[in-house]
Amino acid sequence: MYASMHENEALDAARLIARTRHAASGISTAILEEQICAEAGLWEPVAARRALDQAHGDPSHAVSVLRVWAATQPHLDALTVQPEDVVVTRRLSSAYPQIPGGQWLGFAPELLDRRLDWGSNPNRGDDPPTDTNPRLPEGPSPSTDAPRRADTVRVRDLIQGVSTVTPPAEGAGGDPARAVLVPPYSRTNRLAMLTRGETGALVALAAMILGRRQEAVLVELTVAVATVRIPHPRSGIPIAVATLPITEVEVMIDADVDGRPGLALGWGATLGTVERRAISLALLDAAILADGDFAEPLMLDAQTIIAATDGPATNGFVEHLRLPHYAGFTAYLAQAATKERR
Repeated sequence: MYASMHENEALDAARLIARTRHAASGISTAILEEQICAEAGLWEPVAARRALDQAHGDPSHAVSVLRVWAATQPHLDALTVQPEDVVVTRRLSSAYPQIPGGQWLGFAPELLDRRLDWGSNPNRGDDPPTDTNPRLPEGPSPSTDAPRRADTVRVRDLIQGVSTVTPPAEGAGGDPARAVLVPPYSRTNRLAMLTRGETGALVALAAMILGRRQEAVLVELTVAVATVRIPHPRSGIPIAVATLPITEVEVMIDADVDGRPGLALGWGATLGTVERRAISLALLDAAILADGDFAEPLMLDAQTIIAATDGPATNGFVEHLRLPHYAGFTAYLAQAATKERR
């Protein structure tokens, strides 16, 4: 599948997040904590862990608790994260086997064993870190080979000869954590609101959309560690105040462009490393760009409803986009390019 894998400090940081364990029980809840943080729109795993405990393990209630707590905290406006402050730990493309900078397998959730293991200690592996609130490094040292987003060519730039839907040009949108955003939604506001959506609902909607497209391919998936900066209150100089994991995805789906076959590029990003969230967000964005506000009218028949409510099935349907689709995507590009020339 994806052969290249590089060891670096940023990858070690991502693994540290993935194996963070509950201090009392020794059971890993890191991914669930990341999901709760993403749905709350706040990166604070320690608070998410406490909210989850207070909610007796109910993720939805924990998200509500975390949002209420976040609303009581002072807010500072962060600067836009710059590409040079984003250190890549994992990078995949199912559109092309060879991409500039290479494929980085990194910590691969799709390769985790799905068999229930009754025979070994659930606490096997590395000892849990003594610090229950691990701090990520500001970034890899100069000696590491980890790429930064600024030095990594976007895979979408390789796609040529096919018409694409042009997304609207918009500036910064509102913050759904600090204001009530009302329709009609700009693309920026829509993405901001969907980013805090419930994971299962996002995946189910994305799966229904995915099942009705002629072509859908994961152009690029990137898991990275991003440094957040704010202006110094006295000097105004940008200073780093936090590092956090993010997942960014770009997908392309078939679209009608001026009566000809083309592509719509969707984008999605989420806090943490729950990749199906970002994949789903990108699919939803692409569908709305391709079909307008009435994106992919969904026929909610019994079969569709049952399929959408089967979490493991819809998870797998969305996550399978991470697997190579090189031959199918190349064939679609050739077909669309041929019709474009006619």
